[in-house]
Amino acid sequence: MKRIAFIIIRYGKEVNGGAEAHCRMLAERLTPYYDVEVLTTTMRVFDDRSQDFPEGITIENKVTIRRFSPRPINGEAHRQLYKRAKRTRRIRLWLRRAGLLSLISSLHPDWTSGIEDERRTFESQPGHSPQMMDYIRDHGNNYQALLFMNYYFSQTVLGATIAPEKSILIPLAHPNHSLYYGISVGMFTRVAHIAFNTPAEERLCRRIFGRAMAPGSIVGCGIEQVEPADWERVRQRYALPERYILYLGRVTRQKIGRIIPEFLKYKRKYGGDVKLVLVGGIDPEIERPDSGEVILTGFVDDAEKSAIIRHAALLINPSAQESLSLLMLEAMQNRIPVLVNGQSEVMKDHCRLSGAALWYNNWRDFRRKLHRLLEDGVLRRQIAERGPAYVEKYYSWEVIIPRLRALIESL
Repeated sequence: MKRIAFIIIRYGKEVNGGAEAHCRMLAERLTPYYDVEVLTTTMRVFDDRSQDFPEGITIENKVTIRRFSPRPINGEAHRQLYKRAKRTRRIRLWLRRAGLLSLISSLHPDWTSGIEDERRTFESQPGHSPQMMDYIRDHGNNYQALLFMNYYFSQTVLGATIAPEKSILIPLAHPNHSLYYGISVGMFTRVAHIAFNTPAEERLCRRIFGRAMAPGSIVGCGIEQVEPADWERVRQRYALPERYILYLGRVTRQKIGRIIPEFLKYKRKYGGDVKLVLVGGIDPEIERPDSGEVILTGFVDDAEKSAIIRHAALLINPSAQESLSLLMLEAMQNRIPVLVNGQSEVMKDHCRLSGAALWYNNWRDFRRKLHRLLEDGVLRRQIAERGPAYVEKYYSWEVIIPRLRALIESL
């Protein structure tokens, strides 16, 4: 049986994160066809090395996991190196905003200015593992394909160019400043293929890397339909109300933005019994409102999460940076209305193509659309009909796995 390897900074069923879940679902669904391995670090939780996995080889759901300890080079100087490496990134971002970057990238695909500073920055990342890079260099030829996930960690940025002829990049790209590093040019232009999640993600990368970008296609990812936990038990455990708006993900200021105060504004204007429920790990900086209108559950397991999604009045995603949004797809599959940030081109595309979700353009629009989704029964019935059909057509595993297998076999 042919061997393939996924390369990602963290991996495991205990690891919380969208990219990590994406990788695990793809890896496990390819085990009937390949000897699947994952090359990863021992990191389980960012910024808490006390919770690391042991170094070495384990097997989980028929996937062989090779974990390497992070040993950053000049890790103590990472902050200084990061500041020094900003110059090239800012130049490339300015060129993008001026509408010139795609043209320059097409005419001059090699970018050399500042990349040595950037290389040292990536090598100083807390999760960098020189041992993993050596393993890819020494054993890469033993694999049919190397599938690199996430464009902003050293494992992918530095590893994808070691054996580019058998490397597939799954960038999970979104409009983040990290996409503009000069050193990323080699990764996006030299790999054998780029597997995008959505057309919007591919358009974004094309605007940055131009015609020199490696061949790419839409592959995507499906969703994991976990059997829901007993609803009454879940409802009582987390003191959930009868009717609630749901946010799922890490509860940080960066992720949730102004959702809490804007929801409270909505309540003052429209009233009603609906409450806001935020599910996920809670950053200590998040202030818990004194009113009973907002409920923070903290981390829940997959079965509990499945039950909470299925009983939500609607799901909101305030993130402006998405490459797919598995949570949006899961809600649509379960006939739950979704309201998303219109600054995300990816999620806006989902809304347009499916007719099963709405986006908001500003906070006033957020409150107006929220009221419409909660109170318009006709719209809710239309969404219930359209959501599952859209997910089945574009993001079912019966569509995605054959696409990915064809890419692997083409190398």
